[in-house]
Amino acid sequence: MTLTLIVMFSVLFAVTHLLLSHGSIREGLVNKIGQWPFRGLYSLIAFLTLGPAAVLWWQNRHLGVVLWELLFWPERVIAGLLVLFAFFLFFQSLATPSPAGMAPAKEEARGILRVTRQPMNMAFALWGLAHLLANGTVGDVAFFGSFVVLGVAGAYHQDARLKKTKGEPFIEFCKQTSVMPFSAILGRRNRLVLDELSFPLAFISVVVFVVLTVFHSRFFGGELF
Repeated sequence: MTLTLIVMFSVLFAVTHLLLSHGSIREGLVNKIGQWPFRGLYSLIAFLTLGPAAVLWWQNRHLGVVLWELLFWPERVIAGLLVLFAFFLFFQSLATPSPAGMAPAKEEARGILRVTRQPMNMAFALWGLAHLLANGTVGDVAFFGSFVVLGVAGAYHQDARLKKTKGEPFIEFCKQTSVMPFSAILGRRNRLVLDELSFPLAFISVVVFVVLTVFHSRFFGGELF
């Protein structure tokens, strides 16, 4: 029963997030109740779905059948690099907000937006992916998988909506950037400019990563090494 609830709430968290941000549904609700009440409703539903999923998962970690178990050191190294990069994206997004985010921002490909126009979404997706590699039971996959699905699908879903609402400036911005990190750079539609990145925030992301790695077992349980 507990495993079913973890899966159910994890799925509901991702599905309701995507549904409420769908163009016609979002527009209809905003017209009826207003922008800020809609955001409040959006946040409330997220809390009512993610909250139970997180509590149930935390109290019943590694529940269910083991779907995969990767080689220890390769998995730890890859997962660690993914989490470090996720922290880097998250903190850099604070320095260069994306026009795809909630805060007002210019449609300008600079800073971390040259790497990905959805740094916040990609940060959560990579964090979830890292923990998927390390935790292969059904309950873990459902919980962490919801962050991967929401991070990736939500980014493309948000792009499609904003192309309609913001029009040509955002469409042009999308042509110069990518959702998947480094895709636009590898495709020669953009280039990496290190001077546009925040080095203090890069340092903070490393410090946070080291602290959480060292004290992971104390804060979250589970030995990393």
